[in-house]
Amino acid sequence: MAAGPNAALVGDPGARARLATPCLLLEADAFEHNLAAMMELVRGSGRQLRPHVKAHKCTAIARRQLEAGAVGLCCATVREAEVMAAAGLTGILVTSPVTAPGMVERLARAHDRVGDLALVVDSEAGLETLSAAGVSAERPLGVVVEIDVGQGRTGVTRPEDAVRLARRTLDPPQLRYRGVQAYYGHLQHVPAYADRKAKAAEQWARLQPFLDALRAEGLAPEIVTGGGTGTCYLDLEDGPFTEIQPGSYLFMDKQYRAVELAPGGTAPFRTSLAVAARVISANQPDLVVLDAGIKAMATDAGPALVASGASPDAAYQFMGDEHGGLRFSTPAARPRVGDLVTLVAPHCDPTVNLHDWFHVMQDGRLVDLWPIDARGY
Repeated sequence: MAAGPNAALVGDPGARARLATPCLLLEADAFEHNLAAMMELVRGSGRQLRPHVKAHKCTAIARRQLEAGAVGLCCATVREAEVMAAAGLTGILVTSPVTAPGMVERLARAHDRVGDLALVVDSEAGLETLSAAGVSAERPLGVVVEIDVGQGRTGVTRPEDAVRLARRTLDPPQLRYRGVQAYYGHLQHVPAYADRKAKAAEQWARLQPFLDALRAEGLAPEIVTGGGTGTCYLDLEDGPFTEIQPGSYLFMDKQYRAVELAPGGTAPFRTSLAVAARVISANQPDLVVLDAGIKAMATDAGPALVASGASPDAAYQFMGDEHGGLRFSTPAARPRVGDLVTLVAPHCDPTVNLHDWFHVMQDGRLVDLWPIDARGY
């Protein structure tokens, strides 16, 4: 990837004021705290961490997660898996069924690079496509059966279907049964910890007959994978998982800031990600216009929050592809034209996907640029 418009500012003490905007900032100290905090939680539970790279799509960050102790990486797309494998990163699990033969062939080539790649399946047709991928029997492709635990998106819904798919992976020598995935994304943002735990417990009970049926047939799963940032505490404490799949914990967006992640309301992770924008117009008495609109951050979780550069109670509003506005109840509190404002991303994953680089900041200095090299499909 090209170095980007801010490459010359790395190490410049005045870089923050001179940044080309909009751009994505990653506060190094908060990022390091989050990286270590999750690994400490996981190690204390006796389980494993297979974090989701869909949050960051960045080989530099994925490598840091593996070096910190993660057992592998979750990938949502073929592109993510390809890029991670090309960088020599191992333990890859593709967490969404892939059924197009050409895309499965791409994953087979990625598997050839690392020899340690697995995919989820939830249908006979998907399993047949994997069987025809041309993978060597000496390095079989891992298969994980996906089970629907209330999200109603992907996954088998009956224990007998899970048993049938798992048994079918035993025949083709190029496939290897690894276990099951049970991901409840619809529970990750339930605000109150107690409410979220009660809802998760319902899904744990829903999962148990699947695990019992597999074990009864001699198909006990090696891995039971699922969970996320919002449920990490309760998953590690009482959940049925051998490993969890959080991703957003590294960044902590607006959505997760509204979630009671830990019992007692403690905040185990810090906000490390921000969109930097600049004031480009201030001709209205209660409004300034920024150069960051719907092409700079996700819109599915409402407006961004102000992190710095303006009053925290200023109300952001999307004003088009390249424009956003900040409205103020007190006009005197407005930043001036040319001032830098940083915004907490509403939803980190699709916000990251709009940018090419993480601008790694420490003590107000731009210390590095990390490419978001696994964007696309």
